[in-house]
Amino acid sequence: LSEDGGATWRLGGTTPDDEVNGGEVAELEGGALLLNMRNYDRAQRTRQQAVSRDGGVTWTEQRHVPELVEPICQASLRRLRWRSAEAPGVLLFSNPGSRDGRVALTLRASFDDGATWPRSWLLDPGPSAYSCLAALADGAILCLYEAGGYREIVCRRLEARDLEL
Repeated sequence: LSEDGGATWRLGGTTPDDEVNGGEVAELEGGALLLNMRNYDRAQRTRQQAVSRDGGVTWTEQRHVPELVEPICQASLRRLRWRSAEAPGVLLFSNPGSRDGRVALTLRASFDDGATWPRSWLLDPGPSAYSCLAALADGAILCLYEAGGYREIVCRRLEARDLEL
């Protein structure tokens, strides 16, 4: 954790349950943090999430997220925008959207701070793995990901207006 813009760091808390790693964090509307994690419980091929209301010192409410299927892989979580009078806030998530293998790179959107993930778009039906999302100042979204069975790195630009976000 850093409370001074990254000049110094200290160790944060751990989640209540183990068998997770590769976490991605997003700030929620009320200031809490959402931790989205790779899950090693092979009985449930989904991501897990936990919440911190004290800046990452403690994590609670750890749960499997049924909509976020995964083959045990890294993923990306980013806030596209904060809630306004004109539009809801949006969190974006990307990963290989398959229980069986690193294929079907999928982008998902949550309009309720990660409680549900009702919208999804298939970005690449083929072999795909690690991804990283970026929200640009002009409202566009970039998704950088491994494709083609680890043979190439693809950067895909998506316009938020085309996705009706």
